[in-house]
Amino acid sequence: MALPASMYRIFRRPDGEAPSVRIVIIAMVLVALMLTAIGVIRVTRQHEVLRLGLSLSKKSEDVRRLRETRRQLELELATLTAPDRIRRLATQLGMTSVPPDKIRVIAPRPNKVASR
Repeated sequence: MALPASMYRIFRRPDGEAPSVRIVIIAMVLVALMLTAIGVIRVTRQHEVLRLGLSLSKKSEDVRRLRETRRQLELELATLTAPDRIRRLATQLGMTSVPPDKIRVIAPRPNKVASR
């Protein structure tokens, strides 16, 4: 069985001093900090990508919904402004067509500058 002093001799330098492990510990701590920082940055970026993807998805859905609403409104406008519909409503209200010789065009008044 080996004595502790003889085991210690494995780690000793020829000049009798044990090597310092401080540099190794500092290097390991720095490597751990760098790996942690890289991990945090990567997770942050992935979170940002997911957040932007969700936002894009919501905006795309809003655009789709607004296009559908616009299509429906354009259809409603075309239906309400149809000449046949307007003519039918006018006759229901007692309006009649005016012959072209009864139409008079009145020129607009010139704008007067308001004096103070």
